Amino acid sequence: MAEGALAGRTIQEVDDMTLQEQLYLFERARRLKERHSGGAIDAAAAAAPPLCIVADADVSEKAGDHDETVYLMFMEGSTRTRESFRNAAEYHGVKVNEFQAETSSFQKNETITDALKMLAVYSTKRTVFVIRSPLEGVCCWLQTTLPLHAEKFGIPRPAFLNAGDGRHTHPVGEMVDEFSLLEQMRWDNSAIHIALVGDLAHGRTAHSKVDGLQVFRKVRVDLVAPGAFAYPVEYRNKMNSHGFEVRVFGSVEEYLEGAADSLANIWYFYQCQFKRCGELEPGAKDELLRKVTFREEWQPKLPANASFFQTLPRDKERPLIPLAFDSSPLNAWDRHASNAYYAHVVLLGMLFGRIGHGIPSSDSDDAPNKSRSISKVNSSNSLHSEHPFAGPTPPSSLPIFLEAVDITSRDNSRQFGRARPGGTEPIANGLVVDHIGRSPDATLCWRQLRLVRHILGWSKYIGSEGVYESTSQRDGHVMKGIMSLPNFDFTQVSVPEMKVLASVAPGCTINAIKGSKVINKYRLLVPERIYNLPNICCRNELCVSAPANRQRDVIAYFERAPFYETSALPGCQAAEYLFVCKYCKWPHRYEDIWTDGGEHHFKMT
Repeated sequence: MAEGALAGRTIQEVDDMTLQEQLYLFERARRLKERHSGGAIDAAAAAAPPLCIVADADVSEKAGDHDETVYLMFMEGSTRTRESFRNAAEYHGVKVNEFQAETSSFQKNETITDALKMLAVYSTKRTVFVIRSPLEGVCCWLQTTLPLHAEKFGIPRPAFLNAGDGRHTHPVGEMVDEFSLLEQMRWDNSAIHIALVGDLAHGRTAHSKVDGLQVFRKVRVDLVAPGAFAYPVEYRNKMNSHGFEVRVFGSVEEYLEGAADSLANIWYFYQCQFKRCGELEPGAKDELLRKVTFREEWQPKLPANASFFQTLPRDKERPLIPLAFDSSPLNAWDRHASNAYYAHVVLLGMLFGRIGHGIPSSDSDDAPNKSRSISKVNSSNSLHSEHPFAGPTPPSSLPIFLEAVDITSRDNSRQFGRARPGGTEPIANGLVVDHIGRSPDATLCWRQLRLVRHILGWSKYIGSEGVYESTSQRDGHVMKGIMSLPNFDFTQVSVPEMKVLASVAPGCTINAIKGSKVINKYRLLVPERIYNLPNICCRNELCVSAPANRQRDVIAYFERAPFYETSALPGCQAAEYLFVCKYCKWPHRYEDIWTDGGEHHFKMT
């Protein structure tokens, strides 16, 4: 039988699975639990219609191949997630190995990439790596490099499953949450009203809720958290963009009073993570706890069908939910904890490819995990397309970051009389790069000029450069850098080199000069992706690509995104674009991705 749709899939975030794939997971887990329930399933829930069609319902989810492997790689402490996956893997009859980070080759400065290259070839069949890491974006990086390694040795592509990374996301935990919420709603995903209470700033599954709750067609969310625990603005805005109805409250007491006639029937409490709050004023910890703790005397104010969930472990000294509620109908967290096993069994079966056949695709779903490998720019096979200056006119097809400038409507002769005192003299033949680093600050222009020379390896060429006030109406009153390279063979400038130039100096123009005339000219626009360059790095100290984390294999990679408000850039209220780290999703302003370290030039690969 052919493998299922998720065979070898990497799941870094919730939306690495389509909505249809998530519903399939939950429906299969529901059926698995019913088979093993011993008759303890609610009759009304059992009679509810299926969440989706399961085309391969007659196929067992059990992998049953001892040549397949699950590696449990927990570089942070975990009890529930690790043990649930251990038991789920044992159910499948595969090899189960636990990677001991504290006694491993990591202590000898081995990178995560090198360690997993070794582990991946210790099985002749597929390996699933379940990874919890203090570094963010680990699974996303591994999916760009390990599949090629597996192909080299003739073994199936490994799967990587994010079981929590740094402060970012926890898709595995979120999937268990959604399974339990659907069960609480008796498998009716038409609507949900949920209150998220507690430390929403630092809770990984709280961050994942913005995508996970989309399994419900109509969503109302009440965010209950004081300032230090407030839900980050980017997630709140994303909820709004998904069409969720969102309300915000500063404390449980404020919520009970301000929304008394419209309280949520499902409450989800997130434990306080004071270690991630930085320095707090004296008494602030007690005040924060008071605002997110539910008191026993408030129980009569709850809706009749209310239920409470909470992240575990809980603080036995200062619980957010009264211990007296453990034996009450409000307790939904015990059942939720048991659901992890069923969800993990089915998820592993899908990643091994045993099940997951016939899942319908959705036109609105992008194909998950089609992550671009880090490679050179695509271009056609024609010399003219690979080298845009090779012909007398621009090629008919250009990459989207290249814009041909019409030079037929004006005299493009290089007029030597226009040279300003102390400025660059127009050249007769060669290459001129203009409008470099346009900025009111001349030092930024000089910085960009230096980057252009060193990254493109043009320091070996004789030429001139300088910073001047721009005379272009398009630029306004700003400074710009100009670089002239006389007798430079412009026909050899390639598309990949122009993309590098566009990355370093977006908005610049590159001019081919022959016989003292501009014979061809391009404007270089901001690229969609910036990567494989020296002098760039992610500013998130927890990112797997951050230099301080010494993962030397990881190549910094940024993807352009329309501007959005984010707590990561509290002082940034507007910009044309942000550049988001491919791995940890940390947003940056363009100027912030660059460092001043090193003067290594770009090498074509």
